[in-house]
Amino acid sequence: MKEIFERLFNLIKRTGDKVVFYDSVKGEAYVMMKIEDYEKLAENSPAGEDLTNFRVPDKIEKINQDIAMWREEVKSTVDAIPPQEDEIPEKKEEESQFYFEPVE
Repeated sequence: MKEIFERLFNLIKRTGDKVVFYDSVKGEAYVMMKIEDYEKLAENSPAGEDLTNFRVPDKIEKINQDIAMWREEVKSTVDAIPPQEDEIPEKKEEESQFYFEPVE
């Protein structure tokens, strides 16, 4: 058993992947990852947020809020950047308009 875990640890170190263990008797799954990755995951979640809470409507609402905030950031960034000289539309000279009238 120790040999298997050593091989898994080496695999995680080499690839940076996560390993999922599934207990078919209990029907439970566990994830093994580098502790630094888990700490980053825990730090990036808001205080008190349950990482095991996967209610779909809540997650969809959170995603929609994140997208709205991202759009506002992009919009403010685009507004703050002045256009380049070659991006400024040139003023077109107005053409004279002629109207034809029937000759009697």
